[in-house]
Amino acid sequence: MPTAAEHLHNAIAAHNAGRLTEAEVGYSRVLRRQPNEARALYGLGLLSYHSGSRDKGIQYLVRSLQSAPRNGRAWITLGSMYSETGKAPEALAAYRRATQVAPELADGWYNLGICLKREGDFDGAAQQLRRATACPSPSSHAYEALSALYYERGQLQEAAQTVADWALREPGNPTAIHMAAAVSSGPAPPRASDAHVRNLFDAFADGFDRNLQELKYQAPQLVASALRASSSAASAAPPFDTVLDAGCGTGLCGPLVRNLCRTLVGVDLSTKMLAHAQRRNCYDELQTAELGAFMRTRPRAFDAIVCADTLVYFGDLAEPLAAAHAALREAGVFVFTVEAPAEAVEAEHRLEMSGRYSHSEGYLRRILGESGFDIASIARKKLREERAADVEGYLVVADKSSTSVSWRHSTPRVAGLRYHRPNRRKP
Repeated sequence: MPTAAEHLHNAIAAHNAGRLTEAEVGYSRVLRRQPNEARALYGLGLLSYHSGSRDKGIQYLVRSLQSAPRNGRAWITLGSMYSETGKAPEALAAYRRATQVAPELADGWYNLGICLKREGDFDGAAQQLRRATACPSPSSHAYEALSALYYERGQLQEAAQTVADWALREPGNPTAIHMAAAVSSGPAPPRASDAHVRNLFDAFADGFDRNLQELKYQAPQLVASALRASSSAASAAPPFDTVLDAGCGTGLCGPLVRNLCRTLVGVDLSTKMLAHAQRRNCYDELQTAELGAFMRTRPRAFDAIVCADTLVYFGDLAEPLAAAHAALREAGVFVFTVEAPAEAVEAEHRLEMSGRYSHSEGYLRRILGESGFDIASIARKKLREERAADVEGYLVVADKSSTSVSWRHSTPRVAGLRYHRPNRRKP
């Protein structure tokens, strides 16, 4: 007959291999012989929590830590469970305990810092995040969060030094590379890399909408209003047949433009952002792709393209504008926002310390004309707030050509990539 140790070994192996039912049976066998076996309780806690029995999972973790109170990773896991279930004080206490019993684990300090930031204790958050970066194996998240915290508080020198330290520690990290370029005086890359953009928004996806609400983000409303105003249709039918939401993110533009078109397509690099967009239940098609590459696969497929605060990850706009021009039908409309420089500069575009690019109005006018667009309007607008100040940018409405042709409702769809069509009811 297998011993309890053998049952435990087999259960852990099954758990790691994804054989969850087998793992649960194995852990239960162990606990029948040894009710306080910490590793079996921990394993059952994970299985219960991730299967939807969150309270039960937390109870197993608490029992596990009663048997093995110096397990730092278990305290971090318990803190994450508390955090995800809205138990902020309990999460804070669990992370503090993790730093006490396992000060070498960066995740304990990092999560403690994030909790303190959410409570408004920015000095305490910075202190814990600095401890996280000083650990033997610091996480990228700690550097990123610390530099962002310094930037938000206007401590730009500290933010720059944190990013520089990060790039030295992780010279192959695409986000560290990009942010190091943003704070340096050297030449900036022509655009943010796909890897940086994907990593950035995968990390921010779950809290993205909440964070933008706190920043009084207005770009989706601006582009939707501009698209509506660009249509002269007087009938009750949608004025556009097919609209692309380029860089759709979590789908903030989707509900605002849904009633303006028969078919709404979204594209984004971040699969985690797209998961949130799908839950809005207003897109006919969602694609994971770089927006320029995607638009190149859909020649003359769209009557309108909206792009809210996505071109801020491009310095040189020639390629995305050329791709948009190719994807639009004749007389198609392109509505987008970009950030404006905070002060007058000679550069046509500049990589800011935020990691986003700003563009001058003169550059926009030139590059739009060179890309084959007629400018309908360029208006300076408040896009959001940041560091207790307004972030202004340009709301641009441009047409593929000034020729008046009948393209609405009549142009057939162009076949392209395989796509996922979410189930939804059209309005």
